[in-house]
Formats: sequence, structure tokens, C-alpha cells
Amino acid sequence: MQRIFIITIAILFGVACNKKEVDATGFTVTSDKEIYTTSDTVKFAFTGNPWYLTFYSGEPYHRYEYRDRLTADSGKPVLSFTSTATVGKQTNTLRLLVSTNFSGVYDSLNVYQATWTDITAEATLAGAADTKSGNIDLFPYVDGDKPLYIAFKYTGKALTAQRTWAIKLLAVDNVLKDSTSFEVLGIGESTVGFKAVPMKVPAIAWTISTTQLGIKGYTSDANSVADTEGWVVSKPINVKKVLPDTGTPLKNMTTSMSSLNYIYNTAGTYKATFVSANINRYSEKGEVQEIPITVQ
Repeated sequence: MQRIFIITIAILFGVACNKKEVDATGFTVTSDKEIYTTSDTVKFAFTGNPWYLTFYSGEPYHRYEYRDRLTADSGKPVLSFTSTATVGKQTNTLRLLVSTNFSGVYDSLNVYQATWTDITAEATLAGAADTKSGNIDLFPYVDGDKPLYIAFKYTGKALTAQRTWAIKLLAVDNVLKDSTSFEVLGIGESTVGFKAVPMKVPAIAWTISTTQLGIKGYTSDANSVADTEGWVVSKPINVKKVLPDTGTPLKNMTTSMSSLNYIYNTAGTYKATFVSANINRYSEKGEVQEIPITVQ
């Protein structure tokens, strides 16, 4: 009798476990045709009713194969910023430099020990009013997977009014061969993005806000009593960084959906991908289905 009871309990336990298993989604997708023009509406038809359905159009930033991508080796890092110079007439007071062997310790000793490449000539710097730097290609200065550091070095000479500089709208973008672009450093990162390193006169140092980097030297001939120098150095920049591509959630388990109309505005070949899933805390079942789309 005891053995029968144990068997019965085991059977009931097995049934309970099976009820926790989700069913297959039964999802399939078809398109009304394969070749379209940019004025056409692509009509996708669905069967089945998955609890969750996500759509990757295959367009830039929405490609299923790049859903987990965090870096890309094929990119070109591009630096851009706007600069403004006021006060005084001293020249060559701002230099733009890059390094791949800076230690990451933001003091004068470690700044001086690093190897810095001066790329000031590749930027257009302000004479007075706001001036765009142009797009500066940083790829020649990348060394494998080493992080890249960007620095602005300010100098001022004693006895004449020293310049005041502001750097705004700074960004480093990783521009890939398919023209997609990912920001890897922005001035909005504030103190996380850059750190000031005082040098000869600690009172003359870069200030950092969410909108600009700034430095102000001695502002008149009379009070310009010493040579000054100040550096502001970026955090280590992974110039190969990208963001994962994203899909568009179409439905959840509280809704139903039998079709999708979508317009591709640019000619090209796309891989429309639909990810269906039934999920609970115990199990998951789903399918990934692709539809080739040509837009002429």
C-alpha cells in the first residue's frame, strides 16, 4: 500500500510540473511579396498567437544579428567640438593632444610621463567667436584595444593678458562603414568625461560643467604675474564601442496581432526578423523567423 501511495504522489508531481511548461508559440510570418519600392507598404501576415513578439526591421540600428554587439572593429573614431577664445591676444595657447599610454592617474607627474601626440593642426580653433573644429579622424592614433585619452593643454605667458577658452559640444563618435554612428564620449558626461590637472599655477585650472570645459588665465597685463599651464584630460575612451541594435516590441500576452504593415523609406536589401516567445518563470519556447526584403 505504501508503494502505491508513493507512485501516486510521483505521478501527481509530474503532472504539476508539466503544467508549468509553456506551449510552443505556433508563430509563422509571411510577406505579400519579396520586392518592393520605397512607396510600397510591406504587409506581414502572422499565424499563431505568441505571448511576446519583437520586430527587427533590418535597417541600421535595428538588425537582429547585432542585438548583442558591444564593439565594432570596422569603425572610425571622429572627434568634434566647438571652441571659443576671448581676452588677450596671446597665440598658440591651446593644444589638442592624444595618448594611448597615459596611466589614468590625473596628476602632473603622470601627465608629463605619458607620450602625447599633438594633433592641434587637425582642428580649427577659435580666433574669437564660436568655431567648429571640423571632424578630426582619430583612427591613426588608435593602438589595438588600448584606450585613447584626449587632452587640451592650455598655456599663458606672464606680463600680458592671457586668453580665456571654452570647449563646447565635444563628442567622439565611432562611425562605421555602413554610416551608422555611436557616441563614445560626450561633454554631457561632465566630470566623468574629463578631469582637470592643474600645473604651474593651481588657481589657473580648467573648470568642467555639463555644457563646457573652460579655463581663464590672468585677464589683464597688470595682473598677469606668472606663466600658467593647465591640462584637462578625458577618461579612457573605448573608441570601438557601439550600442546593441534594438527591436520593436509588437505585442505582449495581453494583446493579439495578426499582421504588420511597414514602410522601408530607403532602397536596399533587408532581413526582417521576428522573434516570438512564450515565457514564464519555469520555461521558455520561441522562434526566430526571417523574411528577406528587397526595396528598389
